[in-house]
Parts: sequence; C-alpha cells; structure tokens
Amino acid sequence: MTPILTPTATEVLRCVRETMESGIIPSLSGRTERSNAATIQHMLRFVEHRIDKEGQLLFDEIAYLRDLFPAALDWLGSQSDAGGLKAAIGQAIDATPDPTIYPSLARLSETVAALRQHVCDLLLLLQAAPENDGQAVDLHQRLRDYIVWQLEQEGSMVEPAFIGHGPRR
Repeated sequence: MTPILTPTATEVLRCVRETMESGIIPSLSGRTERSNAATIQHMLRFVEHRIDKEGQLLFDEIAYLRDLFPAALDWLGSQSDAGGLKAAIGQAIDATPDPTIYPSLARLSETVAALRQHVCDLLLLLQAAPENDGQAVDLHQRLRDYIVWQLEQEGSMVEPAFIGHGPRR
C-alpha cells in the first residue's frame, strides 16, 4: 500500500542525511565541522527510527503498564497511606482514549509519562514495605521486570541509529 503523503517523513529525513553524507561532508575540511556533521547524521538517523518505532513502543508500554497495575492495586489496597496513588492508578487503568482524538505521539508520550510516574511512586512505597511482605516483593520484581523491558524497548529505537555508524563527538 502506498502512503497517502509521499515522500514520507522518514524518506525525507533519509534523503537529507544521504545528501549530507554524499554532498556536504566530503567538502568539509575542519575537524569541528566534520564532527558537527557526524552528529547531525546521527540525530537524523535517530529521528528516522523514532518516526518508524516510537508510536508502537509507546502504545505497547501503555498496554504493559495497564496489565501490570491491577497487581499494584491489589497491594495498595492493604496500604493505609496509598489512597491517592490507588485512585490515580485506578483512573489510569480505566482511562479510555477519546475515539475522536488522534493519539499523536505527544499525547501518547504524556500518557506514558503519567504512567511512569505511578511506577516511581509505587517504587517509593515498596522501598518502605516490610521485607516479609511477599506481595510487595512480588510487585517490586514485576516493576523491575517492567523497567528492564522498557529499557530494552528504548534501546531498540536508539541503538540502530548510533551503533556501527562511527563516533558521535
């Protein structure tokens, strides 16, 4: 299927990057200029990857956290000082996106940022939990697993843009 808008944003960025590589960088003689151009190439490649991957990564992270948060609510139910966090997480789980509003990357990023804040708040509460609280230990491990997963997802977007393409300044 051919995209409606052609060339795509990714194709435009790729063309700019390739033009720099073939038409501009060879004419640069100074080390500072070549270094700046290399940084620009890395950043263009990074934006290319973000355009292609970021929306799905954010969407997947929202789904991951919405699946994880019911366990957090179970544990929070036994915590006397967690009323506000319990309510906020409950709202996050029940939140239904408005079907009339396109879920832009900015909107998805805002949602993920709010959900990540809940993870941070949970981690703070879990650090104060007694060591013999098995439910807290299990939830803490699930949050650590999420963090590992999240870093791997972010790496899948970042690494192809930088690894194997020379030094970055």
